[in-house]
Amino acid sequence: MFTFIRSLFSHDLLFELSENKLSIKAFSSDLSYENEPYIAIENTKKGEVIKAIGKEAKSLSGSNIRVLNPFKHNRSFVADFMCAEKILQHGMYTLHKSKIKPSPRVIVHQLEKTDGGLTDIEERVLRELALGAGAREVVIYLGSKINTNIEDFDKVKSRVSAT
Repeated sequence: MFTFIRSLFSHDLLFELSENKLSIKAFSSDLSYENEPYIAIENTKKGEVIKAIGKEAKSLSGSNIRVLNPFKHNRSFVADFMCAEKILQHGMYTLHKSKIKPSPRVIVHQLEKTDGGLTDIEERVLRELALGAGAREVVIYLGSKINTNIEDFDKVKSRVSAT
């Protein structure tokens, strides 16, 4: 019931992920969020606290602050699942700007390290990232870039299901 109500206040979204840029776009709208996928985490007496995300995080430094890019790893695309999930959550909430927690349908498009397709594990990681960020439905997409002004969620979903 709550998911249905939250879905009324949500846009269908496209997550385009790469090592250097995170892009979240709403279908049939000019709403978009772009940032560098960096997160700064500070070690405090109470535990780890997120200090900044994006370009601001990249410029932070300190003995008790670590800055990392969770989408940068030499063997796989996602190096740190929890930090990647927090970055996606931040982008989604920034885009929606609503007091009601959004529950969008999401298409995840990994732009790098897709030679030969994705393994089941890689697909599951992407799906779990989007679900953890708050998505109610997730489609994993591989292929050319999607124009969110022309296409919609259902068209892309039917194209993915046909393959």
